[in-house]
Amino acid sequence: MFKRAIYLFGFLLVSVAAQSQINVYMGGSLQGNLSWIRGGESSLKPGFGGGVSLIYWEYEYWFLKAGIHYNQKNSTILDYGDEFGAIPEDVDDKIIITSRENSIGIPLTFYFRPIEKGPNSMLITGSLEVNIIASMKESAEEYGDIVFKGKELDKLTKTNVGIGAGYQRQLDKYQFLNIYPSFNMDLRGDRAFNSIMLTVEFIFGIY
Repeated sequence: MFKRAIYLFGFLLVSVAAQSQINVYMGGSLQGNLSWIRGGESSLKPGFGGGVSLIYWEYEYWFLKAGIHYNQKNSTILDYGDEFGAIPEDVDDKIIITSRENSIGIPLTFYFRPIEKGPNSMLITGSLEVNIIASMKESAEEYGDIVFKGKELDKLTKTNVGIGAGYQRQLDKYQFLNIYPSFNMDLRGDRAFNSIMLTVEFIFGIY
């Protein structure tokens, strides 16, 4: 009788586990971006990024993501050459400076799925991301390159907000592909970037 009870308990445990809903996912993403520096005469340059994420998906129509991302953003701007040690003699003594920012981001992203049809869903995203600046490289034809790291940077962190809309495809019961463009904006920073990003993300259930 005792053995039968153990077998029955084991069977029920396996059945419940098999029918339980997975709500914790992991994911990996790749990003391409076109960025420009806000607050001056700047031009768009391509960049890239990627990272890993942990997703909490308890409810059908929305879920949350946190993770860690690497980002590279590039842009050119017409500006004074103070950082190269150049002293402008006239208000028009501006040079073309190419900026490259490498950062590690810690994003919190909210996903909303307002429309679902079969394996296809619409995605709306909103994000808040804290970026830790790893390095900033600035180049000018007249003065060469200069790289800022660590204490050489006036501000090591910046905050970025973003909003986007795109597409989710269900590949398997607990596997999904997310593809969405977004507009992202640094709230502050020595070089405050705006970016148009395209994110391709694969997520899969783990628990």
